Amino acid sequence: MFNFWKFYKGLFNRDDHFDNYWDKFPEGENLQFKKETLSLLKNNVANKDEKGLANTLAVLCSDGADSDYTDILLQLLDEKWHISEEDIITVLELIKDPKSVNKLYEVALDVPDYDEMRAIAKKCIWALSAINTPEAVQKLKFLTQVDDPIIKENAIFELEVVLKKK
Repeated sequence: MFNFWKFYKGLFNRDDHFDNYWDKFPEGENLQFKKETLSLLKNNVANKDEKGLANTLAVLCSDGADSDYTDILLQLLDEKWHISEEDIITVLELIKDPKSVNKLYEVALDVPDYDEMRAIAKKCIWALSAINTPEAVQKLKFLTQVDDPIIKENAIFELEVVLKKK
């Protein structure tokens, strides 16, 4: 039987990241460990635990997340004590909660100095595309009008993808 807490604690002790450790995790994004991961996420924020946050987000990418996670993830996008923005946006993309549209748009426009390839903006664009509400589509349209060529090109592409779905 899978022991969630043993697995989670083991994430902190790994020194070989090519060891297939994740093969031990049960398959399927079906929120098997929602109670545990919500608790961990809240503790990570309260303690500003950067490594714990990274590990919790990794578990969420495997176990899934729903709109119960949205508020805390959106809050984390405003926090500066971690470097997990891309993983947070990835989880928001999985959730597809319309509540995250405005924050994803803001984050897409706020390009950090270190992000020359616009990875964060691209992930925001993908998340907006996944959410695919009229408001999310409108934000994608706005992003097609920005001066930044990388953001603009990616927004145009995702907007075409979204419009083909309709």
